[in-house]
Amino acid sequence: MVKTSLKGSASIAKPTKTAKNASKGAVTDSKTFRDGLIYLYQRADFKKPTWLCRVKIPNGPGYVNRSTGTGDEHQAYKFADDLYNQLLVKSLTGEAPPAKQMGPAIKSYIERLEAMPHKLSIHYKILLLKRIKPFLERKSFDDLTTSLLSRVVDEQVALTKKGKLSPNTVKRMYTDLKHFMQWCKEEGFIKRLPDFPKVNGVASSRPHFNQKDWGKLTRQLQEIVKVENGAIKRDRMMLRDYVLILGNTGIRVGEARTLKWGDITEIGDGESGPKHITLMVSGKTGKREVVARSAEIKTYFKRIHDLRVEELTVEGKRKPKIDPNSLVFCHKDGSEIGTFKKSFAALMKKAGVERDSQGNLRSLYSLRHTYATFRLQNGVQVYTLAKNMGTSVAMIEQYYGHTTNLTSAAELTKQIKKEATGAASSLSWLE
Repeated sequence: MVKTSLKGSASIAKPTKTAKNASKGAVTDSKTFRDGLIYLYQRADFKKPTWLCRVKIPNGPGYVNRSTGTGDEHQAYKFADDLYNQLLVKSLTGEAPPAKQMGPAIKSYIERLEAMPHKLSIHYKILLLKRIKPFLERKSFDDLTTSLLSRVVDEQVALTKKGKLSPNTVKRMYTDLKHFMQWCKEEGFIKRLPDFPKVNGVASSRPHFNQKDWGKLTRQLQEIVKVENGAIKRDRMMLRDYVLILGNTGIRVGEARTLKWGDITEIGDGESGPKHITLMVSGKTGKREVVARSAEIKTYFKRIHDLRVEELTVEGKRKPKIDPNSLVFCHKDGSEIGTFKKSFAALMKKAGVERDSQGNLRSLYSLRHTYATFRLQNGVQVYTLAKNMGTSVAMIEQYYGHTTNLTSAAELTKQIKKEATGAASSLSWLE
């Protein structure tokens, strides 16, 4: 029999953050009992101060996590101590540990979500977990398999009026379940995430600009810079060339955010073929060299370059050279522009191109999807395009399959000499 005692067993762990300045999920207060086997704590992401508990049985597998449902410390300790004793008895009598059952984990996860600020995504997660709870609550985490996850979704499909769900809806359900499983792993319910089933069905094409709407957007770009206010004009000039550069390279928003002048190179000798602009970008797939659609992009970069030279010029002194390590898309002081999201949304609204023909709302990422669609329509090979965009052939075919049946043509830059790639970066091409 394991002997335990409360005498001298309580200790207080001083929180590193206060409730005021704590980040989401941070522990704002905590106490331990029974030499650490009972841990009481409060978190910053709960609207009402509530004690949570984590209980560990000597020589038992993992932890048991519960919400005590109270903000009173003494009541919370009583709840945790009773739970500890119940678990200890069951452990000593050989009963299966309740920590293996999914019901308590689902309940705790829902309580955690309900305490968070209301968002539509959180609302959907709560709805899903409440719907699947009757199916999973009596099952053990040891039963968690790909097949079981598939049956969970099948159960939800069977409850619908039409008896079916779209592939995109099923994908969203699996995404929400992954968030729950990740939380279960962090809380000690499971050691590894289960493998999720693959979802069959063709994904819908991503919102992009067709030729007509792209024309409307680019014409509006020329109009918005016709203002007198210097600060407004500066922001709009930056937006204009940002849109044109992303639409002609397909680089991701995050890749554009960290693009530096030293990352841009002009290659080719102009004799055996036209010169081309390449960008060395760093994104979620690592570093890669991107070849711009045409040499016209040089004009867009040069406008930003000349703007920066003008801003950095001190009266009475020679015009400075741009630092290769400075950001391309930046504020007047050289700091990073976090996002063009709001200004781009306003631009689309003014041009009347906020939604595509299916009614899908366009965004900054529509510039990348537009690049991909136009390149495929012009016969660029899928493998070449995928490599240039830093994605997989499967992803291109999945989301842009509606354009890949067009006649294939020359690759992106067949005229580029192999030895020309990787040329040393220089800003001389802008002078």
